[in-house]
Amino acid sequence: MRGKIEPGCLAIIIESIFGKSVGTIVQCIRVIGTHSEYGIIWRVRSNSTLISEYGGTGLEVDVAEKWLKKIDPDEKDNLTKEKKILEVE
Repeated sequence: MRGKIEPGCLAIIIESIFGKSVGTIVQCIRVIGTHSEYGIIWRVRSNSTLISEYGGTGLEVDVAEKWLKKIDPDEKDNLTKEKKILEVE
């Protein structure tokens, strides 16, 4: 079972409509509502550009909670190192 998403926590995007933001580490800001198909929707923030479900870009977008996996702050460094290794190879 995944950890509970809450304001201020770090999460990794594990799914998205366009797939472009998958793997991005984000900070969860607040719940902005509920979608009839996707459930709870979070406003999230990243240091890198994200793509919204409408194709817009920005440092903050709205993401379904079921597309987020909470990460422990200690895991962030390991995930960042793994991503850099994958990008180099």
